[in-house]
Amino acid sequence: METVRLMTVDNLTEAHIIKGRLLNEGIDCFLTNENFTNLMPMYNNMLGSGIQVFVNKNNLDKAVELLQDKIEPNNSELICQNCGSKNIGLGLGKRKAFILFNIFVALLSAIPLGNLKPKYYCKDCKTEIK
Repeated sequence: METVRLMTVDNLTEAHIIKGRLLNEGIDCFLTNENFTNLMPMYNNMLGSGIQVFVNKNNLDKAVELLQDKIEPNNSELICQNCGSKNIGLGLGKRKAFILFNIFVALLSAIPLGNLKPKYYCKDCKTEIK
């Protein structure tokens, strides 16, 4: 029985809701990284962390169909709501200098960085995409 990762989530509650939806439909699944994600949330989305939902490879298509609203499509194209541009980038967002300063201070004082997530932004008008 081969298992594959279906998705990764940051929230324990959301992970258990997804697991419950899958189990109600007869799809066997299990969660990994629950404890690490809860004990050290500042490291979410770094080095592949986050709560991972695994399913049997045979049930993958059924699970993806069931959770279509939760799984981000890989081929969707982002468009800026402000100017309509398709020139979208992934970065630290509007407050780049402030975030870089926080990273520098955190490294000097050996404290955790916090939950830094990259954000999509329009390269033309500098608007953050939500």
